[in-house]
Amino acid sequence: MSILKKIRKSLAARRIAAFLITQYVRLIWLTSRWEFLGKENPDPYWHQNKPIIACFWHGRLLMMFKSWFGPHKLHMLISTHPDGEIIARTTQNFGFGWIAGSSSKGGRKAFMDIIKALRKGESIGVTPDGPRGPRYHASLGIIQMARLGNAAILPISYSSTKGRFMKSWDRFFLPHPFGKGVFIYGPMIEVAGSQKSDEELRKELEESLKDLTRKADLYCRREVEEALLKEGS
Repeated sequence: MSILKKIRKSLAARRIAAFLITQYVRLIWLTSRWEFLGKENPDPYWHQNKPIIACFWHGRLLMMFKSWFGPHKLHMLISTHPDGEIIARTTQNFGFGWIAGSSSKGGRKAFMDIIKALRKGESIGVTPDGPRGPRYHASLGIIQMARLGNAAILPISYSSTKGRFMKSWDRFFLPHPFGKGVFIYGPMIEVAGSQKSDEELRKELEESLKDLTRKADLYCRREVEEALLKEGS
């Protein structure tokens, strides 16, 4: 049995894994220099305490705990898979809430829980290409959540000069200590009241996230993945 499978099967191992991930994020945060570009986009929404759906690619999840400056708690949508429990515990370690569910299990309940949270004025964090891809493809469900929850969508991405990409379906980016990192916030996408179709808004979100990720990698002098260069990929 592989180490990863042993971690998934053991509650104690999952707790330890969440603790180690939390400490690693803190290490990267403290040993790196960070810049925030485009923060003027979400600032008015944060100041007015408006509900937001924060969106970021699954492969750029790790440091997103440090990108949120809203006055209210952010609730992360987490998969019910054992790996999801590790992320959920990590999420709690940073003072965030979480909602369990995925497209294959508990999806309807999670969707309704998200709508309720948004209508109460709370915010949600979502990976629109998670939990299993395809990579860099935003799901239509994000737009439907925003429309029903009367929330705006905030695209975010990040990169760092130090780190490497994992050989996983999402090409998970693992930053290393002592680098220079950047968070880039895109223009807010207003869904409620928009005359655009859900598909047009989905495409707008997808292209915005790809553009932000491309810019973040270029800012950190990283080679840009081909999938981020193809229009409409």
